[in-house]
Formats: sequence, structure tokens, C-alpha cells
Amino acid sequence: MYLNAIVLSGDVGEYRDFNASTGAEQLAFSIKMVVIDADTTEKYTVQLNDGFELLEQLKQMKKQGAAADDLRQVADQLRLQLPPQFSQLPLEVLRFKGKSAQYMTLVCKYAAAMAQSAAA
Repeated sequence: MYLNAIVLSGDVGEYRDFNASTGAEQLAFSIKMVVIDADTTEKYTVQLNDGFELLEQLKQMKKQGAAADDLRQVADQLRLQLPPQFSQLPLEVLRFKGKSAQYMTLVCKYAAAMAQSAAA
């Protein structure tokens, strides 16, 4: 499912995660945004897992065991690259997360390929 989203707000969230094999605490990051569907004007909370180069860099750095300060520095750079308010953002909805419709989050990826083909 594709969502032609208009960005209302967005941030890079930081949370603590635990390594399943070692039990060690580590930082994890995700992009969360509040958007409206340009076609239906429905409001959604979305979590982006793919489609941003710096987000991929954060994932790699986490796998390589980078220091927390280094991860936070890249997360700050990612915050600056998030789409501005009221910009349109094509998203591909991968799955739904949450137990009730009121608290549902759409897990999405930035549909960069779709955006590039539309621009051509």
C-alpha cells in the first residue's frame, strides 16, 4: 500500500535496546512522523525504517559497536535531513504496529524509487 503523505512533524527517536545474544544495553534510533494522507486527509503516525541514507549508516554503526556519542551525532545530522513541515512524502506501508486503531503506527519506508519515477 502506498501513502501520499504530507508531513506535519517528525523526529529521530532514541531508545534503549538490549542485544539478544549478550544482554548488553545499546542505543537504537527510528524516525517517527505525524502525517496526513493527501488523498483522504486522514492523520497517521508513521515509523520509517528504510529510505534515508543516514538511517542506514546508523544501523551499520550500531552493528559495528560504535560509541553512543558517535551514534547521537549521526542522529542529529539525520534530524536536519528530515522533510520539512507540509512537504509531500511518498511512503510504502510495510505493516501496521499497535493493538488498537487509536494507537496504531504505520511502519513504512520512503518510496524513493516511486518519487524519482514520478519526477521524470
